[in-house]
Amino acid sequence: MEFWEVEGYEFVRRLSRENSTRFGETVLLQHKISGKEVVLKSVDLSKNVGFEQLQNEAKFDFNFQGLPKLISSHLSSEKFFLLKEYAEGKTLMEYWLKVKRKNRLTELKRIIAALQPVFSELEKREIIHCDIKPENILVDERNGEIYCSLIDFGLAFHKHEFAIRKTLFQLAYAPPEIILNQLDCADFHSDVFSFCIVVYRLWTGKLPFSQTNPALLTQLQITYPIEKPWRMPKTVWLILEKGLRKHQFTTSPNRMTNQEVKNVLLPNNARRYKSFTELANAFD
Repeated sequence: MEFWEVEGYEFVRRLSRENSTRFGETVLLQHKISGKEVVLKSVDLSKNVGFEQLQNEAKFDFNFQGLPKLISSHLSSEKFFLLKEYAEGKTLMEYWLKVKRKNRLTELKRIIAALQPVFSELEKREIIHCDIKPENILVDERNGEIYCSLIDFGLAFHKHEFAIRKTLFQLAYAPPEIILNQLDCADFHSDVFSFCIVVYRLWTGKLPFSQTNPALLTQLQITYPIEKPWRMPKTVWLILEKGLRKHQFTTSPNRMTNQEVKNVLLPNNARRYKSFTELANAFD
């Protein structure tokens, strides 16, 4: 019998895709007496990267609406478990697909306004999420108001505590400094960069770059400028453009020293929004 069964929980449904178990699995549980629903994440200890990622997630515990609250963790001889409070809501993409085209700007501003206090709390605690994507943003609509939650802190780190780890990131949404594993060049503007990519995808229905070859996609993400999509209003694009600024490498970064890479990344990144609040103010 699993530890969560002993504590009175029963299985409700799987939350992670069945074919996506490289980094473990996520399920929804419900307490038999209280009826309270919780999220259980688990990973086999043999899956080194997934184990490392879930251990890292266990370090981030919040008591703030929109951020995950840790209930407990458990280590068995074969698996590592993480029990967290359940956040209601649809993924941002699921929510957005039901938004009418004429209401896009209004809904986008509502989403940004709902996320602003969440990101402000992270900035206050000097935490960089490092994995902003539509699947990690939940939207819950209640009584005409929307509430947003940010989940999955497996790649997060404190601004002044750079973890030594394998390079893990969502390539399509990651800024150059994360792709290059230059975490000391990452800041709150790195999460804003990723969120601007999210907005790009919401508005256009696609990502800026489409490439099946990971090596080529990596090069595009690092060096190629993101251009204005024809479907996006100029006013929206001018706001996103600042958040998506990247250095135009004339020499491949792998032929440069770490210090040389930092010397070109840092001045460019300083030209982006310094915080999510700055981005929110621009939209407001």
